[in-house]
Amino acid sequence: MNPSIYIILASFNGAEFLPAQIDSLIAQTETRWTLLIQDDGSSDNTVNTIEAYSQQDKRIHVVENAGAGNGSALGNFSGLLVTAYEQGADYVFCSDQDDVWDSEKLASMLARLRQLEGRDCMPSLVHHDLVVVNDSLEVVADSFIGLMQLKPSDQNNPQRLISRNEVTGCAMVCNRALLEMALPVSDQAVMHDWWLALCAGYFGHLAFVPDKLVKYRQHGDNVIGAKSFWHALNPFTNWYAGWRRGDKDFVESVQQARAFRGAMDERFDKASEAFLALDLYCGLVDATRSQRLNTLRQCGLWRSHWVLNVVMVMRMLLLPRASGR
Repeated sequence: MNPSIYIILASFNGAEFLPAQIDSLIAQTETRWTLLIQDDGSSDNTVNTIEAYSQQDKRIHVVENAGAGNGSALGNFSGLLVTAYEQGADYVFCSDQDDVWDSEKLASMLARLRQLEGRDCMPSLVHHDLVVVNDSLEVVADSFIGLMQLKPSDQNNPQRLISRNEVTGCAMVCNRALLEMALPVSDQAVMHDWWLALCAGYFGHLAFVPDKLVKYRQHGDNVIGAKSFWHALNPFTNWYAGWRRGDKDFVESVQQARAFRGAMDERFDKASEAFLALDLYCGLVDATRSQRLNTLRQCGLWRSHWVLNVVMVMRMLLLPRASGR
């Protein structure tokens, strides 16, 4: 039987770049797919664009937004993941509205995922590298992984995923078994891709391939985007604002970790090092400075570059305890 392959695309005011992305999906060498697009209240020509494509290609479907997005990419994608699962998806790819996919992306990633999940169809996720480009598709960085100083992990070291997301949504594919476990995505999740990566890393299979299969377009309206970790050291950067944003990101990652621990409580091996790391991380906001530093040392939460580790240590020392004590 042919697998049920779904691509989900969350749109919002993307009329300028959306046609190029949908055209790159139509150009895929793997043609047996269904595209679900859900718009989150666009005020430009996005809705007309996606409706026109859906009329031209029966594989493209516009999903009515019943308020699932609530103005957030997390809400929009989370709702689409549920819809794809309910429609019987065996494999799900996430698509941004402004990128351009290599024509072999679907075929090559499906082959790798099928190999990873095995005959038992273990919960699995595969992700890949990207080429970072500007709004005109000119190359900014040949490797997103290199630009961001990421060191993609796998299920042998899942605690690395607790403090920093290493999976980019538009570069991942997951199987039905993972969706069955991970859905619904918690509203405390930072992003859907991070939540899925945690589930795959802790309870299934997670793998990275170095192939660069997406032109990851950067422009003024990116929700997250790609900024080198050196960006924060630029003397013209607003360091104070960046530091405050980093504090906020850290607190949100702890909230996500707590939600993940709660949602998956019955699945954990409570004696494992990976669970210990998660449990300690969940208490970092309330912990003392010395407890925070011990957690970093004990749990293998160090980043891939010494500068990032220095920033992490400074944050642990400077961030006030939530309890105020």
